Amino acid sequence: MSQISDEDRQALRDGFARYLEADAHEEKLRSGIATDRGYDDTIWNQMAEMGLLGIAIPEDFGGIGGGAIDVALVMEEVGKKLVPVPFVSTCVVAAEMIARFAPDSVKQDLLEKIATGEIVVSTGGSGDFVALADDGHSLTAKSAGDGWAVSGEVSFVSHGGHADYHLLGLNEDGAQSAFLVKSSDTVAAKRLTTNDPAQRLFKLKLTDAEAINLKGINADGINQVAMRGIAAAAAEQAGATRAIFEITMEYLRTRYQFGRAIGSFQAMKHMAADLLVEVESATSAALAAAKALDAGAPNAAKFVSLAAFTCKDAFREASAQAIQMHGGIAYTEEHVAHLYWRRARAGLPVFGSSDEHREQYLKSREAA
Repeated sequence: MSQISDEDRQALRDGFARYLEADAHEEKLRSGIATDRGYDDTIWNQMAEMGLLGIAIPEDFGGIGGGAIDVALVMEEVGKKLVPVPFVSTCVVAAEMIARFAPDSVKQDLLEKIATGEIVVSTGGSGDFVALADDGHSLTAKSAGDGWAVSGEVSFVSHGGHADYHLLGLNEDGAQSAFLVKSSDTVAAKRLTTNDPAQRLFKLKLTDAEAINLKGINADGINQVAMRGIAAAAAEQAGATRAIFEITMEYLRTRYQFGRAIGSFQAMKHMAADLLVEVESATSAALAAAKALDAGAPNAAKFVSLAAFTCKDAFREASAQAIQMHGGIAYTEEHVAHLYWRRARAGLPVFGSSDEHREQYLKSREAA
């Protein structure tokens, strides 16, 4: 349950939106893409100063005690500007896993560092909490003195090339385990080619890397972490869907052919109306999932699955139609619509496909 009042929540969102509107413009997005991290570091630092990196972290650990709704509102704004910061992996998934399963000393240290923006955490391996699971990884963990050591290779690790810690999941015979590995010379990272120029996926090779074993892992706890990650990613996609829709509508109002705005043509009106339904459906679904999680609703999983496939599909459809409605210019990388389309495509497998979540949603409806 969020400890943030409705008034403070709105103020946080408005302030963040104003900052992004002024400083997270397309030029900064493209300049960030050209860096090793894939995003402008000043945005991450500003989010820390505004308290947003600790929004889901309890006040006792340096955060501001927000809930899933607060995370969703932040992620909507992040999605609108396509800011490819490692918020979900670091501030949602890793923060939740550490808060639930890490030793007290580790919990106090790392949660405070997450809240202040001192560290970035990547996720990889197998397990429900991993955004892009690599079920074919070769990771193994063994006891080493008073601690643990992890060896092997794993792919699809988001932000793995610059993360300070790697949260790695192992799934052996149906039993899930998780380890925190600090980035060091025992971890080598190789960047992988992706469709989204801002996406940073890496293949890691670990050689007896010192690790912290997150103990007490249980199915319910992992499920809660996974649902919060899925809901956050859905909210980001909902925000991006609204943004590309608004960009497209502005183009339809200002682009003239045959002496009239192209948005006045009947075919364009029908396409725009259909997209508006997608936009509002995605926004509503993402918010419903966040509310269900904060309320501890017994059917929260149903709303999370609904948000997952609704937002993925809406973003894919809106970005694809934006390309069509803009005409040939949007097929070029120089046009921002192209970046939205690539982000939509890259997001389809994150935390599972639309088909997987649609199946889960239908099963939950049948069981009700």
